[in-house]
Formats: sequence, structure tokens, C-alpha cells
Amino acid sequence: MPFTTLRLTDRVSLIQETGVANFLRCNIWHVRGRDCDLVIDTGMGLGPLKDWVRRDSDRPLKAICTHCHFDHMGSLHEFDCRLGHRAEAHVFADPTADAVVYSGDWARIEIVSPQAHPDFLPETWTITPAPLTGHLDEGDVLDLGDVAYQVLHVPGHSPGSIALWDRKSRTVFSGDAVYDGDLLDALYHSDPATYRLTLERLRDLDAEVFHGGHYPSFGKARLREIVDAYLRGGQTMGSVGDWYDGMKAAMDDAYAAQDWSKAIDA
Repeated sequence: MPFTTLRLTDRVSLIQETGVANFLRCNIWHVRGRDCDLVIDTGMGLGPLKDWVRRDSDRPLKAICTHCHFDHMGSLHEFDCRLGHRAEAHVFADPTADAVVYSGDWARIEIVSPQAHPDFLPETWTITPAPLTGHLDEGDVLDLGDVAYQVLHVPGHSPGSIALWDRKSRTVFSGDAVYDGDLLDALYHSDPATYRLTLERLRDLDAEVFHGGHYPSFGKARLREIVDAYLRGGQTMGSVGDWYDGMKAAMDDAYAAQDWSKAIDA
């Protein structure tokens, strides 16, 4: 199967692509509503994501990309409703390798398991264009009928990064603005000074649960640890090539399942 699904709550499920290295595997969030559902981020596009979501829901679907990087927008083209920030609309429409950061060290490291995806050829793989059908920006609201998510513009990792905030449940879908791992602020369109402001804002948000773009979800206390470490000069990936070369020797299995037990309790 190209995907696995883990239901965290009655409303929220995590979908993950199989055979993608766990240090880069995007969290694809399926959020169920009364009137429509959200799919937040869409992975690398190694399998038919929309068909997989349809196994669990027949409601209208709105696909949201928190930003325009290759590990988050691969299946966006499958959906009729495609939403993201205007600042990155040109990349969704014309996803060149450089624009979606699938170049340089990112194209060198082994992201996809040859055993799981023998037809995947890293040297020729590309993202299918997915022009946005609508734009999301600070203060916009996505109303699913029985829950509403406020859009937060959280730039720094990329200029058009967005997060979704449910004030009632105090839950944030934060994309790559923050997750429980080394953060990335050295891409061609990253802005570390802006990123610091974004992380300070998220730290001060009255949120209890953070569903990030990678790795297991976490709570307020861990969020503060991550942000404070970054502000002190840590918790950052820096050079992708150096980070990967130093990290891969310590990995037992790049494709092993991660422990989500704490996230379920978050």
C-alpha cells in the first residue's frame, strides 16, 4: 500500500507515505468536518492520495499546502480545490526542481526506499504542476461546518508558510513552521530573522497541541523547548549535506516506523 493511516482523534487522522525516509516524510493530515474535509499537505505524490482519502470520506475535500516544498505538494494536483499562500503561487504553478528545493543536497540524499518504490528515479523525478484555485492569508477562516480553522501566516521557513489554528480545541497544524526536530532556515527563500518572530508568536499562542509537518505531534511544553533552543542558536539543520552525513551513520533504519504513542495523548 502506498500509504498508512493512523487515526489520532475522531476528527484528525495522520496519513503517511510508505517507503519515504522518516527524517523527511511529510505528515499528511486528514481533518474531518460536518460539511467538508481538509487534507493538509500532500506528500511527495508517490501514490494516488485522493483515492486513499476517499476510502474514509465522501465529503467535499479542500487540499491545503502549508508551503511549496517537494515533500508537501506532490499530490496537490489530484484535488479540485487547491489552497495555499499567494506568495508561493508561482511555485505551485511551475514547480521547478530549484523552486521546490529538490536540488543540490536534497536531490543527493536517499529519500525514497528503492525496495518500496523500485520505479522511483531521483534523477528524473519531478513535481506535477498544481496551480492554486484559491489563496489563504492571515485571518482567513476555513469553516468545516462544525469546526473552523483560522489561517496564520507564519513565514521564515518559506515566505508563504501558513498554519491552521483551532482556538476551541487549542490545536495548531503548523506545517514546517515548527515540528519536533531540527528546523530548516537556510533554504533559498528562508529568512532566519522572520523565522524567529514566527516562532516567538507560536510560543506565545494559547495552544495545547501542535501537529507539525514532520515527526510526531507534541504539546505546549515541548513547543517552548523547541523554540527556546532555536532562539539560543540550536535546533536547526544548517547545511543539509553536513546534517545528513552526520545523521545517517547513527540511524538504525531510515524507514522505520516512528513512535506516535505520546502524540495520541497530546
